[in-house]
Amino acid sequence: MNLNKHSKPVIFLTTLLGWIFLVPLSYLFPKKKNLMVLMGAKDGFFNDNVKFFFLYLSEERPEQEFYLLTANKDVYATLSEKYSNILYYPSCKAYWVMLRSKVFVVDNFSWMDNCRFQLFWRAKIVQIWHGIGFKKIQRSNKFFIQETSSLYRRFILNFVGKLPKYQAVISTGEFFTREFFKPAFLSDHFIDTGYPRNDIILHPTKYQNALLNSDIETINKVSEMREKGIKSILYAPTFRDTGGDGISDGILDLKSLNEFALQNDFVFVFKLHPLPQYQSIADNFERIIWYDNVKDVYPFLPETDAMISDYSSIYMDFILLNRPIFFLLYDREKYETKDRELHPFFNDFIVGPISTTQAKLQADLIQGLKVEDTFTTKREEIIQKSYDNIDDKSSERIYKFIQEHYLS
Repeated sequence: MNLNKHSKPVIFLTTLLGWIFLVPLSYLFPKKKNLMVLMGAKDGFFNDNVKFFFLYLSEERPEQEFYLLTANKDVYATLSEKYSNILYYPSCKAYWVMLRSKVFVVDNFSWMDNCRFQLFWRAKIVQIWHGIGFKKIQRSNKFFIQETSSLYRRFILNFVGKLPKYQAVISTGEFFTREFFKPAFLSDHFIDTGYPRNDIILHPTKYQNALLNSDIETINKVSEMREKGIKSILYAPTFRDTGGDGISDGILDLKSLNEFALQNDFVFVFKLHPLPQYQSIADNFERIIWYDNVKDVYPFLPETDAMISDYSSIYMDFILLNRPIFFLLYDREKYETKDRELHPFFNDFIVGPISTTQAKLQADLIQGLKVEDTFTTKREEIIQKSYDNIDDKSSERIYKFIQEHYLS
Protein backbone atom coordinates (compact mmCIF):
# COMPACT_ATOMS: atom_id res chain seq x y z
CA MET A 1 0.00 0.00 0.00
CA ASN A 2 1.59 3.19 -1.19
CA LEU A 3 0.49 5.64 1.52
CA ASN A 4 0.73 8.57 -0.88
CA LYS A 5 3.13 10.20 -3.30
CA HIS A 6 5.46 11.63 -0.63
CA SER A 7 8.41 9.90 1.02
CA LYS A 8 7.78 8.03 4.25
CA PRO A 9 9.78 10.47 6.44
CA VAL A 10 7.67 13.36 5.14
CA ILE A 11 4.47 11.42 5.79
CA PHE A 12 5.62 10.54 9.29
CA LEU A 13 6.63 14.10 10.15
CA THR A 14 3.44 15.75 8.84
CA THR A 15 1.29 13.11 10.52
CA LEU A 16 3.14 13.56 13.82
CA LEU A 17 2.59 17.33 13.65
CA GLY A 18 -1.07 16.62 12.93
CA TRP A 19 -1.39 14.54 16.09
CA ILE A 20 0.50 17.10 18.18
CA PHE A 21 -1.32 20.24 17.00
CA LEU A 22 -4.46 19.46 14.98
CA VAL A 23 -6.09 16.81 17.15
CA PRO A 24 -5.88 19.02 20.30
CA LEU A 25 -7.23 21.93 18.24
CA SER A 26 -10.23 19.82 17.25
CA TYR A 27 -11.25 19.75 20.92
CA LEU A 28 -10.86 23.51 21.28
CA PHE A 29 -13.07 24.35 18.30
CA PRO A 30 -16.74 23.55 19.00
CA LYS A 31 -18.56 21.64 16.28
CA LYS A 32 -21.15 23.63 14.39
CA LYS A 33 -24.44 21.80 14.68
CA ASN A 34 -25.57 21.96 11.07
CA LEU A 35 -22.22 21.97 9.23
CA MET A 36 -21.25 19.27 6.71
CA VAL A 37 -18.24 18.87 4.37
CA LEU A 38 -18.01 16.65 1.26
CA MET A 39 -14.89 15.49 -0.59
CA GLY A 40 -14.46 13.40 -3.73
CA ALA A 41 -11.67 11.03 -4.75
CA LYS A 42 -8.11 11.94 -5.73
CA ASP A 43 -7.91 15.00 -3.46
CA GLY A 44 -11.32 16.29 -4.42
CA PHE A 45 -12.37 15.45 -7.97
CA PHE A 46 -15.95 16.41 -8.83
CA ASN A 47 -17.44 13.10 -9.85
CA ASP A 48 -19.06 9.94 -8.52
CA ASN A 49 -21.26 9.76 -5.43
CA VAL A 50 -19.99 12.92 -3.76
CA LYS A 51 -20.75 14.95 -6.90
CA PHE A 52 -24.37 13.90 -7.03
CA PHE A 53 -24.89 14.20 -3.29
CA PHE A 54 -23.50 17.73 -3.58
CA LEU A 55 -25.95 18.51 -6.41
CA TYR A 56 -28.83 17.12 -4.35
CA LEU A 57 -27.94 19.33 -1.39
CA SER A 58 -27.41 22.35 -3.64
CA GLU A 59 -30.72 22.05 -5.47
CA GLU A 60 -33.02 20.47 -2.91
CA ARG A 61 -31.66 21.35 0.56
CA PRO A 62 -30.84 25.07 0.52
CA GLU A 63 -31.28 25.26 4.31
CA GLN A 64 -28.34 22.88 4.87
CA GLU A 65 -24.91 24.43 5.49
CA PHE A 66 -22.29 22.42 3.60
CA TYR A 67 -19.06 22.76 1.64
CA LEU A 68 -17.23 20.80 -1.03
CA LEU A 69 -13.53 20.37 -0.22
CA THR A 70 -10.93 20.00 -2.97
CA ALA A 71 -7.16 20.16 -3.29
CA ASN A 72 -7.42 20.33 -7.08
CA LYS A 73 -6.98 23.86 -8.43
CA ASP A 74 -8.87 23.17 -11.67
CA VAL A 75 -11.85 21.74 -9.80
CA TYR A 76 -11.82 24.71 -7.41
CA ALA A 77 -11.68 27.25 -10.25
CA THR A 78 -14.47 25.58 -12.24
CA LEU A 79 -16.88 25.08 -9.37
CA SER A 80 -16.23 28.46 -7.76
CA GLU A 81 -17.76 30.10 -10.82
CA LYS A 82 -21.09 28.45 -9.99
CA TYR A 83 -21.01 27.83 -6.25
CA SER A 84 -19.88 29.88 -3.25
CA ASN A 85 -19.38 26.90 -0.94
CA ILE A 86 -16.20 25.44 -2.48
CA LEU A 87 -13.18 25.10 -0.18
CA TYR A 88 -9.61 24.87 -1.42
CA TYR A 89 -7.28 22.73 0.68
CA PRO A 90 -4.98 23.81 2.21
CA SER A 91 -6.25 27.26 3.17
CA CYS A 92 -7.12 29.08 6.39
CA LYS A 93 -10.83 28.96 5.58
CA ALA A 94 -10.63 25.23 4.89
CA TYR A 95 -8.91 24.59 8.24
CA TRP A 96 -11.56 26.65 10.04
CA VAL A 97 -14.48 24.83 8.41
CA MET A 98 -12.92 21.37 8.74
CA LEU A 99 -12.24 21.75 12.45
CA ARG A 100 -15.83 22.87 13.07
CA SER A 101 -17.68 20.48 10.75
CA LYS A 102 -20.02 17.96 12.31
CA VAL A 103 -20.13 15.52 9.37
CA PHE A 104 -17.61 14.61 6.66
CA VAL A 105 -18.94 12.72 3.60
CA VAL A 106 -16.46 10.85 1.35
CA ASP A 107 -16.58 8.22 -1.41
CA ASN A 108 -12.97 7.03 -1.49
CA PHE A 109 -9.95 5.95 0.54
CA SER A 110 -7.71 9.00 0.10
CA TRP A 111 -9.73 11.38 2.25
CA MET A 112 -7.43 10.99 5.27
CA ASP A 113 -4.19 11.97 3.50
CA ASN A 114 -2.29 15.20 4.17
CA CYS A 115 -3.51 15.58 7.78
CA ARG A 116 -7.20 15.52 6.88
CA PHE A 117 -7.59 12.54 9.20
CA GLN A 118 -6.54 14.72 12.15
CA LEU A 119 -8.52 17.78 11.03
CA PHE A 120 -11.70 15.70 10.94
CA TRP A 121 -10.79 13.83 14.11
CA ARG A 122 -14.08 14.55 15.91
CA ALA A 123 -16.34 14.66 12.85
CA LYS A 124 -18.76 11.90 11.89
CA ILE A 125 -17.36 10.20 8.77
CA VAL A 126 -19.89 8.87 6.25
CA GLN A 127 -18.40 6.66 3.54
CA ILE A 128 -20.32 6.36 0.23
CA TRP A 129 -17.85 3.93 -1.31
CA HIS A 130 -17.30 4.31 -5.06
CA GLY A 131 -19.07 1.20 -6.17
CA ILE A 132 -20.62 -2.09 -5.22
CA GLY A 133 -18.79 -4.78 -7.07
CA PHE A 134 -16.84 -7.99 -7.01
CA LYS A 135 -13.32 -7.06 -5.89
CA LYS A 136 -12.46 -7.76 -2.27
CA ILE A 137 -11.56 -4.38 -0.81
CA GLN A 138 -9.93 -3.03 2.34
CA ARG A 139 -10.01 -5.49 5.25
CA SER A 140 -11.44 -8.32 3.13
CA ASN A 141 -8.63 -8.24 0.55
CA LYS A 142 -5.85 -10.79 0.98
CA PHE A 143 -3.20 -8.26 -0.09
CA PHE A 144 -4.45 -5.84 2.56
CA ILE A 145 -4.49 -8.63 5.15
CA GLN A 146 -0.90 -9.56 4.31
CA GLU A 147 0.20 -5.97 4.66
CA THR A 148 -1.42 -5.57 8.07
CA SER A 149 -0.17 -8.88 9.44
CA SER A 150 2.54 -7.36 11.66
CA LEU A 151 1.87 -5.36 14.80
CA TYR A 152 4.32 -2.66 13.66
CA ARG A 153 2.63 -2.27 10.28
CA ARG A 154 -0.83 -2.02 11.88
CA PHE A 155 0.50 0.67 14.23
CA ILE A 156 1.88 2.69 11.30
CA LEU A 157 -1.34 2.37 9.31
CA ASN A 158 -3.40 3.45 12.30
CA PHE A 159 -0.99 6.31 12.91
CA VAL A 160 -1.52 7.73 9.42
CA GLY A 161 -5.27 7.01 9.48
CA LYS A 162 -5.36 4.11 7.02
CA LEU A 163 -7.41 1.82 9.26
CA PRO A 164 -10.36 4.07 10.05
CA LYS A 165 -13.66 3.25 11.66
CA TYR A 166 -16.63 4.96 10.06
CA GLN A 167 -19.82 6.17 11.62
CA ALA A 168 -21.78 5.06 8.54
CA VAL A 169 -21.08 3.15 5.33
CA ILE A 170 -23.61 3.49 2.52
CA SER A 171 -24.75 0.42 0.60
CA THR A 172 -27.38 -0.37 -2.02
CA GLY A 173 -29.04 -3.32 -0.36
CA GLU A 174 -28.87 -6.11 2.19
CA PHE A 175 -26.92 -8.51 -0.03
CA PHE A 176 -23.98 -6.18 -0.68
CA THR A 177 -24.03 -4.94 2.91
CA ARG A 178 -23.60 -8.50 4.15
CA GLU A 179 -21.25 -9.90 1.50
CA PHE A 180 -19.26 -6.85 0.40
CA PHE A 181 -19.18 -4.01 2.95
CA LYS A 182 -19.27 -5.64 6.38
CA PRO A 183 -16.17 -7.78 5.71
CA ALA A 184 -14.34 -4.71 4.36
CA PHE A 185 -15.09 -1.86 6.77
CA LEU A 186 -15.49 -1.14 10.45
CA SER A 187 -18.57 1.02 10.91
CA ASP A 188 -21.26 1.82 13.44
CA HIS A 189 -23.95 1.70 10.74
CA PHE A 190 -24.39 0.13 7.32
CA ILE A 191 -27.20 1.91 5.51
CA ASP A 192 -29.03 0.41 2.52
CA THR A 193 -30.06 3.68 0.91
CA GLY A 194 -28.68 3.31 -2.61
CA TYR A 195 -26.05 5.47 -4.35
CA PRO A 196 -26.39 9.15 -5.33
CA ARG A 197 -24.81 8.46 -8.72
CA ASN A 198 -27.61 6.00 -9.51
CA ASP A 199 -30.21 8.76 -9.11
CA ILE A 200 -28.91 10.38 -12.30
CA ILE A 201 -29.03 7.07 -14.19
CA LEU A 202 -32.68 6.51 -13.34
CA HIS A 203 -33.60 10.21 -13.72
CA PRO A 204 -31.15 11.84 -16.20
CA THR A 205 -32.69 15.32 -15.93
CA LYS A 206 -32.83 15.36 -12.13
CA TYR A 207 -30.12 18.01 -11.60
CA GLN A 208 -29.52 21.24 -13.46
CA ASN A 209 -25.71 20.91 -13.32
CA ALA A 210 -25.44 17.13 -13.73
CA LEU A 211 -23.15 17.53 -16.76
CA LEU A 212 -20.50 19.49 -14.84
CA ASN A 213 -17.13 17.74 -15.25
CA SER A 214 -18.55 15.37 -17.86
CA ASP A 215 -17.37 14.86 -21.44
CA ILE A 216 -20.24 16.88 -22.90
CA GLU A 217 -18.85 16.81 -26.45
CA THR A 218 -18.82 13.02 -26.50
CA ILE A 219 -22.27 12.77 -24.88
CA ASN A 220 -23.78 15.07 -27.51
CA LYS A 221 -22.00 13.33 -30.37
CA VAL A 222 -23.24 9.91 -29.32
CA SER A 223 -26.76 11.23 -28.73
CA GLU A 224 -26.88 12.51 -32.32
CA MET A 225 -25.63 9.16 -33.64
CA ARG A 226 -28.26 7.25 -31.67
CA GLU A 227 -30.98 9.42 -33.22
CA LYS A 228 -29.79 8.07 -36.58
CA GLY A 229 -30.20 4.46 -35.42
CA ILE A 230 -26.56 3.80 -34.46
CA LYS A 231 -26.24 1.79 -31.24
CA SER A 232 -23.67 2.96 -28.69
CA ILE A 233 -21.46 0.45 -26.87
CA LEU A 234 -19.43 1.56 -23.86
CA TYR A 235 -16.14 -0.15 -23.01
CA ALA A 236 -15.15 0.78 -19.45
CA PRO A 237 -12.48 -1.60 -18.11
CA THR A 238 -11.41 -1.51 -14.49
CA PHE A 239 -8.00 -0.50 -13.17
CA ARG A 240 -5.32 -3.19 -13.01
CA ASP A 241 -2.49 -2.80 -10.50
CA THR A 242 -0.14 -4.49 -12.96
CA GLY A 243 -1.38 -2.31 -15.83
CA GLY A 244 -3.20 -3.14 -19.01
CA ASP A 245 -6.59 -3.18 -20.69
CA GLY A 246 -8.07 -4.71 -23.82
CA ILE A 247 -6.23 -2.23 -26.04
CA SER A 248 -2.75 -2.15 -24.56
CA ASP A 249 -2.84 -5.92 -23.95
CA GLY A 250 -3.42 -6.49 -27.67
CA ILE A 251 -6.86 -8.07 -27.37
CA LEU A 252 -8.69 -5.37 -29.33
CA ASP A 253 -7.53 -4.31 -32.78
CA LEU A 254 -8.94 -0.82 -33.23
CA LYS A 255 -8.86 -0.73 -37.01
CA SER A 256 -10.85 -3.94 -37.43
CA LEU A 257 -13.16 -2.98 -34.55
CA ASN A 258 -13.93 0.30 -36.31
CA GLU A 259 -14.76 -1.57 -39.54
CA PHE A 260 -16.99 -3.94 -37.58
CA ALA A 261 -18.83 -0.96 -36.06
CA LEU A 262 -19.36 0.65 -39.48
CA GLN A 263 -20.77 -2.56 -40.92
CA ASN A 264 -23.25 -3.06 -38.06
CA ASP A 265 -24.35 0.51 -37.20
CA PHE A 266 -22.47 0.54 -33.88
CA VAL A 267 -20.31 3.16 -32.23
CA PHE A 268 -17.81 2.20 -29.53
CA VAL A 269 -17.13 4.63 -26.71
CA PHE A 270 -13.94 3.88 -24.79
CA LYS A 271 -13.89 5.19 -21.22
CA LEU A 272 -10.59 4.08 -19.73
CA HIS A 273 -10.00 4.14 -15.99
CA PRO A 274 -8.90 7.51 -14.49
CA LEU A 275 -6.11 6.06 -12.35
CA PRO A 276 -3.55 5.29 -15.09
CA GLN A 277 -2.89 8.69 -16.62
CA TYR A 278 -3.19 7.47 -20.20
CA GLN A 279 -1.50 9.37 -22.96
CA SER A 280 -3.97 10.76 -25.46
CA ILE A 281 -4.93 8.26 -28.13
CA ALA A 282 -5.35 9.39 -31.73
CA ASP A 283 -9.03 9.95 -32.46
CA ASN A 284 -8.92 8.90 -36.07
CA PHE A 285 -11.68 6.30 -36.18
CA GLU A 286 -15.19 7.15 -37.31
CA ARG A 287 -16.89 4.72 -34.95
CA ILE A 288 -14.53 4.68 -31.97
CA ILE A 289 -14.85 7.65 -29.61
CA TRP A 290 -12.68 8.31 -26.56
CA TYR A 291 -14.54 9.54 -23.50
CA ASP A 292 -12.23 11.74 -21.41
CA ASN A 293 -10.98 9.28 -18.80
CA VAL A 294 -10.85 11.79 -15.94
CA LYS A 295 -14.38 13.07 -16.56
CA ASP A 296 -17.56 11.83 -14.89
CA VAL A 297 -19.09 9.06 -17.01
CA TYR A 298 -22.35 8.47 -15.13
CA PRO A 299 -24.45 11.10 -16.97
CA PHE A 300 -23.46 9.28 -20.17
CA LEU A 301 -24.88 5.88 -19.16
CA PRO A 302 -28.47 6.64 -20.26
CA GLU A 303 -27.03 7.29 -23.75
CA THR A 304 -25.46 3.81 -23.78
CA ASP A 305 -27.22 0.91 -25.50
CA ALA A 306 -24.81 -1.77 -24.30
CA MET A 307 -21.70 -2.17 -22.18
CA ILE A 308 -18.53 -4.21 -22.45
CA SER A 309 -17.36 -4.85 -18.90
CA ASP A 310 -14.85 -6.94 -16.99
CA TYR A 311 -14.50 -6.72 -13.18
CA SER A 312 -15.54 -3.08 -12.89
CA SER A 313 -18.20 -1.88 -10.46
CA ILE A 314 -19.65 0.37 -13.17
CA TYR A 315 -21.39 -2.77 -14.43
CA MET A 316 -23.53 -2.72 -11.27
CA ASP A 317 -24.64 0.84 -12.06
CA PHE A 318 -25.36 0.25 -15.73
CA ILE A 319 -27.40 -2.87 -14.96
CA LEU A 320 -30.12 -0.62 -13.52
CA LEU A 321 -31.03 0.25 -17.12
CA ASN A 322 -31.44 -3.48 -17.92
CA ARG A 323 -29.61 -3.20 -21.22
CA PRO A 324 -27.22 -5.78 -22.77
CA ILE A 325 -23.87 -6.34 -21.06
CA PHE A 326 -20.94 -8.27 -22.54
CA PHE A 327 -17.95 -9.51 -20.54
CA LEU A 328 -14.39 -9.37 -21.90
CA LEU A 329 -12.52 -11.54 -19.39
CA TYR A 330 -9.29 -12.38 -21.16
CA ASP A 331 -7.01 -12.07 -18.10
CA ARG A 332 -9.00 -13.40 -15.18
CA GLU A 333 -6.28 -15.71 -13.80
CA LYS A 334 -3.67 -12.94 -13.87
CA TYR A 335 -6.10 -10.42 -12.46
CA GLU A 336 -7.00 -12.59 -9.46
CA THR A 337 -3.43 -13.61 -8.68
CA LYS A 338 -1.61 -10.34 -9.43
CA ASP A 339 -4.15 -7.51 -9.17
CA ARG A 340 -7.27 -7.99 -7.05
CA GLU A 341 -9.02 -10.83 -5.30
CA LEU A 342 -12.60 -11.41 -6.46
CA HIS A 343 -15.55 -12.40 -4.30
CA PRO A 344 -16.90 -15.91 -4.96
CA PHE A 345 -20.30 -14.46 -5.90
CA PHE A 346 -18.79 -12.80 -9.00
CA ASN A 347 -19.71 -15.82 -11.14
CA ASP A 348 -23.37 -15.53 -10.14
CA PHE A 349 -23.47 -11.91 -11.29
CA ILE A 350 -22.17 -12.51 -14.82
CA VAL A 351 -25.39 -12.09 -16.79
CA GLY A 352 -24.15 -11.80 -20.34
CA PRO A 353 -21.89 -13.55 -22.86
CA ILE A 354 -18.24 -14.06 -21.87
CA SER A 355 -15.45 -13.62 -24.40
CA THR A 356 -11.67 -13.71 -24.30
CA THR A 357 -11.04 -12.65 -27.91
CA GLN A 358 -12.26 -9.89 -30.21
CA ALA A 359 -13.78 -12.38 -32.64
CA LYS A 360 -15.95 -13.93 -29.94
CA LEU A 361 -16.86 -10.49 -28.58
CA GLN A 362 -18.01 -9.29 -32.00
CA ALA A 363 -20.11 -12.43 -32.49
CA ASP A 364 -21.69 -11.88 -29.07
CA LEU A 365 -22.48 -8.25 -29.91
CA ILE A 366 -24.26 -9.19 -33.12
CA GLN A 367 -26.26 -11.89 -31.35
CA GLY A 368 -27.22 -9.72 -28.38
CA LEU A 369 -27.92 -6.46 -30.22
CA LYS A 370 -29.20 -7.61 -33.60
CA VAL A 371 -30.74 -11.06 -33.01
CA GLU A 372 -32.00 -11.54 -29.44
CA ASP A 373 -31.13 -10.33 -25.96
CA THR A 374 -31.73 -13.42 -23.81
CA PHE A 375 -30.54 -12.02 -20.48
CA THR A 376 -33.30 -9.51 -19.67
CA THR A 377 -34.92 -11.63 -16.97
CA LYS A 378 -31.60 -12.61 -15.37
CA ARG A 379 -30.51 -8.98 -15.22
CA GLU A 380 -33.77 -8.07 -13.52
CA GLU A 381 -33.07 -10.75 -10.92
CA ILE A 382 -29.64 -9.25 -10.24
CA ILE A 383 -31.16 -5.76 -9.94
CA GLN A 384 -33.69 -6.97 -7.37
CA LYS A 385 -30.97 -8.82 -5.46
CA SER A 386 -28.59 -5.85 -5.39
CA TYR A 387 -30.88 -2.88 -4.77
CA ASP A 388 -33.41 -2.46 -1.98
CA ASN A 389 -34.65 0.73 -3.65
CA ILE A 390 -34.84 1.22 -7.41
CA ASP A 391 -35.63 4.90 -7.72
CA ASP A 392 -33.96 8.33 -7.83
CA LYS A 393 -34.12 9.07 -4.09
CA SER A 394 -30.83 7.64 -2.78
CA SER A 395 -29.42 11.06 -1.90
CA GLU A 396 -32.63 11.96 -0.10
CA ARG A 397 -32.43 8.83 2.05
CA ILE A 398 -28.75 9.43 2.87
CA TYR A 399 -29.44 13.00 3.86
CA LYS A 400 -32.34 12.02 6.10
CA PHE A 401 -30.13 9.49 7.88
CA ILE A 402 -27.34 12.03 8.39
CA GLN A 403 -29.79 14.66 9.60
CA GLU A 404 -31.51 12.34 12.06
CA HIS A 405 -28.34 10.79 13.49
CA TYR A 406 -25.69 13.52 13.36
CA LEU A 407 -27.13 16.95 12.64
CA SER A 408 -30.18 17.05 14.88
